[in-house]
Amino acid sequence: MAAAAAQSSPARRLESPQLDEIARADGPIPDSLIAPKTQALALAPTGYWGGVYRASTGENVTVYASNAYPVDSALGQRWADFLASLVHGSELSKVTVMLSTPSEISRVCGQDALACYSARGALLYAPGEDPSSSLSAEAVITHEYGHHVAANRNNAPWDAVDWGPKRWDSSMQVCAATKQGRLSPGAEDPVRYEQNPGEGWAETYRLLNQRRLGLPDSPWEIVSQALYPTDAALAAAQLDVTSPWESDTATTRVGAVTRVSRTRSYTVATPLDGTLKLTLRTSAGLRVSVDLFASSTRVAHVTGSGTLSRSTTVCGARTYRVRVTELKGRGSFQLAVSKP
Repeated sequence: MAAAAAQSSPARRLESPQLDEIARADGPIPDSLIAPKTQALALAPTGYWGGVYRASTGENVTVYASNAYPVDSALGQRWADFLASLVHGSELSKVTVMLSTPSEISRVCGQDALACYSARGALLYAPGEDPSSSLSAEAVITHEYGHHVAANRNNAPWDAVDWGPKRWDSSMQVCAATKQGRLSPGAEDPVRYEQNPGEGWAETYRLLNQRRLGLPDSPWEIVSQALYPTDAALAAAQLDVTSPWESDTATTRVGAVTRVSRTRSYTVATPLDGTLKLTLRTSAGLRVSVDLFASSTRVAHVTGSGTLSRSTTVCGARTYRVRVTELKGRGSFQLAVSKP
């Protein structure tokens, strides 16, 4: 597929192969992420008809269609059932799909956009019919729904819309690649758009659903091949959708140091990127140093007594080593480790 044309800020460009009709996604799918002032829609918004539909799965999906389309409940039902057929979680009930004409989408999303998504209000503007003979509306909506999934996932300390959800992000080493200048989370400009992991996630979501439905893979063209998911990344992406990561977990270890056994070391596995925090509490009269190593590199150091705390960003390292060394006195300590 040819690269999509540049859009005015804050538009994002994308392309996405279709899911429902496998051979018709050879063209670009420009989209944008928008931030409208309105946070919620009343029923029957001006210029649209529709409402809440009960999908074949028993879930409720909100779909409105432009008045330019004939009023037919089968249209809304079709899209409610399609969205429910995608890998999804509870975020399905939060999205509001606005099936719109090309001119309406241009007014809301930007001149060159075929669709757009706004996390504020969970609004998904998409065409109600295939944009062209080589591009299906299913393709457009599936990619946009990937953005909706990300908007409803936690990837602290980063924004999942820009970086992708936690497990996929970690599997794809987004943080390390960003530090090296190979990826650009949140990039809107044409020069860096192909390195935008937020779009890489949306394309991964499209590919995940394509394979789940047993459809042939469509070309991977709108983002860098560096963002093409491995099988492990696809598995991580599915978990991000069906079993979202919610928050850091904490564990506590108890140890002691003496003048004979002055050092204690612990290994911390960090399969996910994020924030690693150590909190050590010593018994009275004990003074220690605490060192944190990633491989052979010391990334954090603190000395003292009482309560000591240090944190670091896990960015590609999958194992850390904590070393507690007695400096003065003897006694016990508690080491609390919080990690993604």
